[in-house]
Amino acid sequence: MSPPRLMVCGWTIAGNVCPGTTNHVSPWRLEDRIKAAAAAGYTGIGLWHGDLAGLNLADVAACLAAHGITTIEVEHLANWFATGAERVVSDRVRADLFAAAAELGARQLKIVPPFGNAGYSMAHLALEFRTLCQQAAAHDLLVALEMVPFSDIATLGAATALVTQAACRNGGLLIDIWHLTRSGGTLAELGRTPPGYLLAAELCDADATPHGDLATDSMHHRKFCGAGAFDIRSFIATLDKAGYDGPYSVEILSDELRQMPLDQAARRSYATASAMWPVV
Repeated sequence: MSPPRLMVCGWTIAGNVCPGTTNHVSPWRLEDRIKAAAAAGYTGIGLWHGDLAGLNLADVAACLAAHGITTIEVEHLANWFATGAERVVSDRVRADLFAAAAELGARQLKIVPPFGNAGYSMAHLALEFRTLCQQAAAHDLLVALEMVPFSDIATLGAATALVTQAACRNGGLLIDIWHLTRSGGTLAELGRTPPGYLLAAELCDADATPHGDLATDSMHHRKFCGAGAFDIRSFIATLDKAGYDGPYSVEILSDELRQMPLDQAARRSYATASAMWPVV
């Protein structure tokens, strides 16, 4: 089995910035990040909402095409389930991401679950997820829900229950090896996931024991593939056996990586991820 299409998450090559903080805008031009990703070997890229602010989307599309970047993810949409002021802001981001997806020919939209014991029922979340998927279908866009172990959808079982209840052809799960492992999920459980709901996957590595709380470990201490304790090859093999045939995105949120030059971060993240597949 040779490496499939590899994508690079926007945060992996964003430089010394961190999601969820006030320091979240990459100091590097998006054009340079696209060039670096392509030169490293990537054929896909994740684009954060903030990456695209103020840019001409036609110019971004032309740059992606010129460098052979054909698989695009737009991220991330939060509070898609909310009400009031949070929903107003979320709907603006939704409209922006839909517009970007249409112009750039994006494959998938990454969404995140509620946090902080927000109290939304599964029925409410499934209904809002179904509505979001129906809207995304007009843009030929997959909607991939990322289970997060420190969120209100903290397990693979809970995330699977949500997407299967919504039962949308273009809606399903983004399986991040960090989130699966840190949630206590197993490869056996992953292998039982209905294959039609496996829409996206992400790779990284990490130490066996988290550094601090899970949020801190997730945002600051991930490692390049092969440098930690995760069984990445078995993760890939499990997804392959389950029928997953989509791209893999390399998402490494790491203080060490944030200090690297752009080209080095792109090359090393690609080389270590692609090495997880045997040469055939």
